[in-house]
Amino acid sequence: MATTVSAPTPTAATPSEEGTPFLTPQRIKIGGYLLAAIAVVALAVWFMMTAAARKEAFAADALEQARGVAESGNVGEAVQQFQQIATTYSGTAAGYDAVLGMAQSRLIAGQAELAVSTLEDFLSQGPPSEFLVPGNGLLGTAYENTKRYPEAKEAYRKASDAATVDFLKATLLLDAGRAALLAGSRDEAIAIYQEVVDRFGETAARSEAEVRLGELVPPTIR
Repeated sequence: MATTVSAPTPTAATPSEEGTPFLTPQRIKIGGYLLAAIAVVALAVWFMMTAAARKEAFAADALEQARGVAESGNVGEAVQQFQQIATTYSGTAAGYDAVLGMAQSRLIAGQAELAVSTLEDFLSQGPPSEFLVPGNGLLGTAYENTKRYPEAKEAYRKASDAATVDFLKATLLLDAGRAALLAGSRDEAIAIYQEVVDRFGETAARSEAEVRLGELVPPTIR
């Protein structure tokens, strides 16, 4: 008896395999959601950038006004304005500058201890590198005004190390040498002045360093 072999029954094509368009209503809806989400993110980024720019502009204007008050001699009012800027615009360049302006105004007003406190706190928070030179330089002056000469020498040295211009590096080292001498560290002052001559001989600071060395080192030793 012959065996009959049934031919395989063809499988009907499913809608997903044949005849279904790629852009279905569901996919269009999902794509719309994605585009809307991207637009929201882009708008948020744009808003944050413009808001930051406006904040910097307002801070710069306020800083200029405070500087004008300080230059007019109204130091007390200037300190208050600098303080407000430093608080309101904390983290901006103008905010950092305001702290330095406040410390400088306090030095002018004879409030060296307050200036020391302001600058020590400022530097302990790790401000951007461009503020290390004026911050440490002012702190050195504040230490000198309070007769804390060893600390003044260290602050001037830090300012010199952070500076990127040879003339400024040398000038701050001259300040460090003076502070070392006031602290009674004659040999250290000599070493600092000699460093100015050796490292920064092309700057105008060399002349002053040589004068100081001439006052401190006997001719027979030189």
